[in-house]
Amino acid sequence: MQIFKFIKYGIYMLFVRLKGIKFKHIYKTKGEEEAFKYGQEVFRKWSEFTIKMTGMNIEVKGYENIPKETCTFIGNHKSILDIPVLKHASKRDVGFIAKKEVLKIPVLGFWVANMNCVALDRSNPRDAIKVIAKGVDYLKKGHNMAIFPEGTRSKDGEVHEFKKGSMKLAVKAKAPIVPFSIDGTSKCFEDNRKFIPGKVTIVFGKPIYTASLTKEEEKSLTEKVRNEVIKNMIKVD
Repeated sequence: MQIFKFIKYGIYMLFVRLKGIKFKHIYKTKGEEEAFKYGQEVFRKWSEFTIKMTGMNIEVKGYENIPKETCTFIGNHKSILDIPVLKHASKRDVGFIAKKEVLKIPVLGFWVANMNCVALDRSNPRDAIKVIAKGVDYLKKGHNMAIFPEGTRSKDGEVHEFKKGSMKLAVKAKAPIVPFSIDGTSKCFEDNRKFIPGKVTIVFGKPIYTASLTKEEEKSLTEKVRNEVIKNMIKVD
């Protein structure tokens, strides 16, 4: 059964990669914004297909906490499946701050490189400045962004320390932060590299507005967001 799922999913991913040809055509003929719209629709369909293939039963809590304006989604990271789950649950167009290694992943790497996602080289501090600047520009243009500030997927289920500077994206763009907590995705794939049906819960916390933060509030923002993510993880349990 698993082998058939992987074959079916592999064929679908080839189809998704071929859509990149149309994306490039739209980019050249109609411009960046239209290409992004098309890319986000491809992203949405990929997310729904991935959720269906995996057999995830997703429970969404706190959707009403997502404000209407452009947001920065910040939360914990347990699995690559967190990406389609966030896309599905937020019902928003979302770009991601992703580690540079993601560019090497077939198909997914193409879309990260060509859409309103930004790849970060964690070994290069100067690169982080450019990445934040690009992400801020996307936010100011009205594109929601998401970041997993732990820097990598948690292997033990705990919410690890958030990287310093992970809040700068929202602060510099003066965009509200929506903390989110995801649980259950690692069991559906990450733990054993098999598609296993299961319940996944995502909780959106109350937004944290960054437009008028004091310097002291900015200093404690990272811990404040992390504490909110942990608090909502407890609600998941």
